[in-house]
Amino acid sequence: MVEPIVLGMALGVLAMVLHECGHLAAAAALKVRVKRIGIQWNKGFFTVREQGTTHQNLLIALAGPGVNLVLLILEPWFPLFSLANVCCVLANLLPIDGSDGYRVAACLRRIRQGEPAH
Repeated sequence: MVEPIVLGMALGVLAMVLHECGHLAAAAALKVRVKRIGIQWNKGFFTVREQGTTHQNLLIALAGPGVNLVLLILEPWFPLFSLANVCCVLANLLPIDGSDGYRVAACLRRIRQGEPAH
């Protein structure tokens, strides 16, 4: 039997990988070129991409947490995986420098200030 901590960590990593896949899919759909994908011990998974328009950046930033929210439909069958996805959403939407939440807030601020869509 797998230790609960190991299972929780594995499900957390899976939630983060699927989160990043959301960003990648959104970038591809919006034709924003991804330059690099990686993982850093202190930062976790990340993507480096070309700068898109404010609206593209907003959609790409929301795509990762959006994937985690959609995965919550699995809760009746995989409650621990759903918990991992909730944690992923909450951690990523905090407006901390470098997070999706920070990027979303910056994009919304620029849109509110009337920045052109490009």
